[in-house]
Amino acid sequence: MVRPPWELTREMFLSEQEVVTLTRMLHAQVNSASRGERDSFATDELIIQCLVFSGMRNSEFCGLRVRDTGGSVFRIHGTRRQDRNIHVPDSVDALARRYVRNTRTRLTPAGIDPDDQSQPLVFNERGRPYERTGLYRRVVRILQAAGFGDRASVQLLRHTYGCLGYRRSGGNLLFLQRQLGHAHPMITKVYAEFVEEDYAGLANLIGGIPGDSFDR
Repeated sequence: MVRPPWELTREMFLSEQEVVTLTRMLHAQVNSASRGERDSFATDELIIQCLVFSGMRNSEFCGLRVRDTGGSVFRIHGTRRQDRNIHVPDSVDALARRYVRNTRTRLTPAGIDPDDQSQPLVFNERGRPYERTGLYRRVVRILQAAGFGDRASVQLLRHTYGCLGYRRSGGNLLFLQRQLGHAHPMITKVYAEFVEEDYAGLANLIGGIPGDSFDR
C-alpha cells in the first residue's frame, strides 16, 4: 500500500482567512510603497501568489521562464515524468502579465533583452535567476514579516494549495494530483483529512432517479 511520505498537521497549511489576510497585506504593501520599494514588494506579491495559488514546488518556480506563463497556464519543465501544465486562476495570470509588462522590465539586468521570453520570470536581487535556497529564504522572510513565524516556508504554501484545491474543487483528486505533480493519488488524498464532507447530502445526491420520485 502506498503511504504518504509525511503526515499533515494543521500548522502545516494556512486557513482560508490567513490566505486572504496574507494576499491583502502584500497588495497593500505594493500600493503604499515608495517608488524605490515598489518593485521589490511587487515581486514579493508575485512570488507568494504564484506559489499559494498553483502549488508549485520551490524548484519549479525557480525554473519558470517568461514563455512558460500566459493563458492562465504555467508550463513546468523537469524530467519527462515531471513536465506538466499547471492551471492558475485568472487573477494570478493577470498579475504575472502586469509584472512582466511593468515591474520586470525595470528589474531585468543590463545586457538582457526584457522581451526575451527564454529568460527567467523573476530575477533575484543580484539580477540572476533564482535558485532554490535563495527563493526559500525570500519566501521565509516574506511570511515571517506577515506574522507566520516558525511556520514560514515554501512547503507551507504548497500544502495550503493542496487543502484549498481539495476543498474548492469538490474533492477532485485527479485534478489536484495533476496540479501538484504527485505520482500517486494516495499521496494527494492526505489533504482530504482537513475537509469536512456532508456525507448525508452526498448520499441524497446519488440516490433516486433524476426527474423521478420513489415516494409517489
